[in-house]
Amino acid sequence: MEELLLKLVTVGLLAVIGWIDGRTMEIPYALSGALAICALADFFLFPGLPVGERLMGMVCVSVPMYTLCMVVKEAFGGGDILLLSIMGFYLGWRALLPGVFLGFLLGGLEAVWLLASGRAKPGEGAHMAFGPALCLGLGISLFYGERIFFWYAGLFG
Repeated sequence: MEELLLKLVTVGLLAVIGWIDGRTMEIPYALSGALAICALADFFLFPGLPVGERLMGMVCVSVPMYTLCMVVKEAFGGGDILLLSIMGFYLGWRALLPGVFLGFLLGGLEAVWLLASGRAKPGEGAHMAFGPALCLGLGISLFYGERIFFWYAGLFG
């Protein structure tokens, strides 16, 4: 019951982060800090996930995104990268990957819609908030991430 309560608090934080990022294109550090507290609470209260999987989750997506930002200016915001690092520690790499995939899929669909509707023009430096799509994907992954991962991995073996 306590684990469900922690997940519901986390989903609430993800919803607020997604909403604020969608309106301001910024993720407040205070909310990232609250999310980190949830990740640490999960680590200490529910230690079923090995530390190595959590640490791999922290870096497997956030480090490549940060590296890409070094090459392509403003490819992602720092808040998005921090969000993925924190949630990577919370979820571990197996549950993180489906959440990131869903986030990229939803963000890509939003970008296509913005371009098709004329709300954004290619090549004009248009930006969009990526946090809402990431938060939705990560929220789904919080409950179903490992199941999605093992279902997908089972397709190949």
